[in-house]
Formats: sequence, C-alpha cells, structure tokens
Amino acid sequence: MSVWLPPAHLALCLVIVVWDIVLAGRIARVPQAPRAFASLTGLAGLLVLPALVVALATTTVITGRAILYVDWIWPVVLVIFAMQAVYALTRRVVNPAWGIPIAIYDVIIAVAGVVRYLASRGMEPPQPLLLLLTAHTAALSLATTSAAIANPLYLNVPMIAPAFPALRAVTASFRALLSAVALGWAVGIAFQIPVAIKAVRSYHAHASDRLTERPEGDFAIGVKLFPDIGSPPPPPAVASDLALADTLTAEVVAIVVVPDVTNQVLDSLTRALDQLQRDSTLLIVTIGYRGKLLPELRRVPLDPRTRIAAIRRVVRRLRPDILVPAEDPYGVGERLVGRLQLPVWEDYLTAAAAAAKSIDRRVRIGLSASSFDSRDSALYAWAAGPASPIDILGFSFFPDRRGAEALDAYTRTADRWMSVVPPAKPHWVFAAGGYPLAHGEASQAQAIWDLLSWATAHPAIKGLIVYEAGDYGQARGLRSPSGRLRQATLYVMGAMRALREATVTTPTP
Repeated sequence: MSVWLPPAHLALCLVIVVWDIVLAGRIARVPQAPRAFASLTGLAGLLVLPALVVALATTTVITGRAILYVDWIWPVVLVIFAMQAVYALTRRVVNPAWGIPIAIYDVIIAVAGVVRYLASRGMEPPQPLLLLLTAHTAALSLATTSAAIANPLYLNVPMIAPAFPALRAVTASFRALLSAVALGWAVGIAFQIPVAIKAVRSYHAHASDRLTERPEGDFAIGVKLFPDIGSPPPPPAVASDLALADTLTAEVVAIVVVPDVTNQVLDSLTRALDQLQRDSTLLIVTIGYRGKLLPELRRVPLDPRTRIAAIRRVVRRLRPDILVPAEDPYGVGERLVGRLQLPVWEDYLTAAAAAAKSIDRRVRIGLSASSFDSRDSALYAWAAGPASPIDILGFSFFPDRRGAEALDAYTRTADRWMSVVPPAKPHWVFAAGGYPLAHGEASQAQAIWDLLSWATAHPAIKGLIVYEAGDYGQARGLRSPSGRLRQATLYVMGAMRALREATVTTPTP
C-alpha cells in the first residue's frame, strides 16, 4: 500500500470541508434558493467544522469527558448534509450527474455515523446497520491504511450538494471530481458488504469456547496502560487507567514508551506507577515509535543508537520485569521504519538485550510477532534459538477488516510455528484486542475471549496483555472516552476470576 494514500485522504477531507463551508455560504445567499433549502445548506456549512473538531476530540479518554455532552453533533451534522443533498436532488436544483452520487454518499456516511455513535454509547445496533458500519470501516481500511480500522482520524466528511449551475469551467470540473470521489466511495463500501457480513458472523464461531484451567497459576492477564509515553502521562489517563487496573486486580501492566523519552518523563511515569503494588505487579515495557497515529509521509530510520539509549534510561528508572525492545517489528514497525532485513533486527535486538542486562541482569527480553508472514517467521525462529538473547517470545493479535477470520488465521500460524520449533522459552501474548467502533462492542469482547481461550490452551504461553485500558487515538480500549466500561471489561474480569478459581466457565456480560 502506498505511503501517500493516508495523507492524501486526509488532505482531500480538508479540501472537502473548505469547499462545504464556501459553497454553503454562497448557496445560502442565492435569492432564488427555496428558504428551507437555503437554511438547511447554511446550517450544514456553519456546523461542519466545529462538529468535526468535536468528533475528533471525543475519541480519546484525555479530552472526551470534557465535551461528552455534545458528541452527538457530528452524527446530526451528517444527517443534515444527507437531508440537504436529497432535498437538492428531489427539487431538481442540482445537476443529477453529480447530485445523485453525492446524495448516495452522504446518506451512506450519515447512517454509518449514526450507527457508530450508537456503538460508542454501548448500544448494539441492528445487524443490517452494523454491517453498513463494518463495510464503511473496511473500505476506509482498504483505501488508506490498515490502521484506519481503529484510528478516528480516518473518516469520510460529508459533501454539500452543489445546487445551481456552475459559472466557470474550473468549478464544473471540481464538482465532477468530487462527484467521482463520492461515487467511488459508495461503490467501494458496497463491495465491502460481503466482507462485512463474513466479518460480523466470524465472531460467533467461537462463542462456546472455554478457558483451559491452569491449576499451577502460571497464566497472568494484564492490561496496557496510558497512551504511548513521550511526555508525562496525562492526569486523566493516570486516574482512569490505574483505577481500571485496580478494578481488574491486574497481575501485569504494560507500558509503551517512544525512543526519545526523557529522564524527566520517565520519573513522572515512575511516580504514576508507584501507585500500583509493584512488588506483586509484573511490569512490561515496550519501546515503540513516534508518529503511530498520524499518517507518515516517509519512512523514518530505525536509529538503533537512540533506541538503545532509551532502553538504558528505561531499565535504570523503571526496572521492568520484561522489556520488549521493538514493538511488532514487522507490524507497526514495518509501517513506520520500513520492511527492514532480518539481520538489521537481529543486530538491534542483540545490542538492546546486552544494553538492558548490563544495567539489570534480571530483566527478561521479549519479542512479539504480529504480521505472521515469512519474515516474521524467520525472526521468530531466530529468537527461539538457544543462542538468541531473547528470553520470551510472543505474539500480537488484533482483527482486521475480515473480523475474527484474521484472528483464526494468525493463531493457526502461531500454532504451526510453535509445533515446528517446540517452545523451549516461555511465550506471551503481548497484545490482544478488538475494535468496538468498527465491528461492535460484542465483537471486541468476543475477540479477547477467543484469544484468552487459545492462549490458556497452550502451556508454553504464560500470560496475555489486553490492549488497552482506554481509547488513546485508537478505539480499542476497555473504557470508552465517556468513562463507561465496555462489555469486554466484564469478559476480562470473568476470565481472571475463572482462572483464579480454576474453572472453565464463560462470563455472562
């Protein structure tokens, strides 16, 4: 997938918003425009920009609660745009050549926006509407980046129906271009409906799965806390995430830090983590990447020297029990630093392990596979070898636009790897989660439960980290931006209780 597609999509969305505002103002001032149509158009142009800002601000725990009570404005604006486009088409004040595609497009994204709003409030939409939301998300993911399935930056903005004839050739050409864009999205979403049907149904395939009891108590469930740490963790995140960890009685917590994290930031993070019972809580720290949420215009270098310096600071100040020197090398790592050759990762991981253990010999070094392709397989095989400095091997599991079908494919691949290279080292699931605003909250709960069922059935796997406590630029948290605990939280609590009691029952939400 081209690195230019995500920023190109966001740039086009910005152009459309500006066009909406300018054109709405002009249409509202046309004397011949029907009063109701002029009012509807003017209202759409007036509200689209503030509604977009609210829509983006309410997708994170950090800012979501402050403006929670106006988060309905974005779906309302989408409906207003759809009404304006349909009105213009039925009253024949727009050229059908571009009025029809824009009206269809606006209606589709309005319905998807309303369904997404209902899902964000914990409601389970009717399946036909959920299928439209899933198809819309799948189309976005396919046309831009796989990260679009959870990243709120990737959305479709509505289009004003360009009523009345264009006065210039360039204006007519631009209208034709936008109508082609609208038609392309409508067709793309329609083609994703079969994929959406399979994705939504796929989560029910493992509804009867059970946990495997671990009578030795050798399986831990944890949760990833806070946004990726490059600055001091925001107080709202600290308060809500630590409260959630306490509610879950989590035995493990995980943190991701960026390579240029400073000592001052790490000291701030240490003070936040001191509120946990560190003597009985396992700490996993992963070295992540800058710019995971924003679309990248070019690949950035891995810069092993900076990352190893960060590892020294992290081990010295945080004293993690497990250190993962690189977050998903052939997953998010490949997206940001490129598809590096296997020796590059091997050399970096070897140097990182040496640097960490020169400060704390007790720290264990982990590696997580996430793409499950040939290079991931080769890196896993190297890490599993006795000469490798890797102490713990692991996996990261998330659905994609195919839903739980992707999880099934990934776990089958992991099974094959572990059968080819019998586990001589402990394994972890370093990241597991779902997408409540793409496939519905029930899908997130079922995805996590499926992965817990799979992981507990493998004696070599010693724990699983649920991603993540809250929504931090990606809609996959156990807690929604409003502070409401999502359905998956009950499943995680039920799994912890079941393992403690050595039972194999499914929690009832």
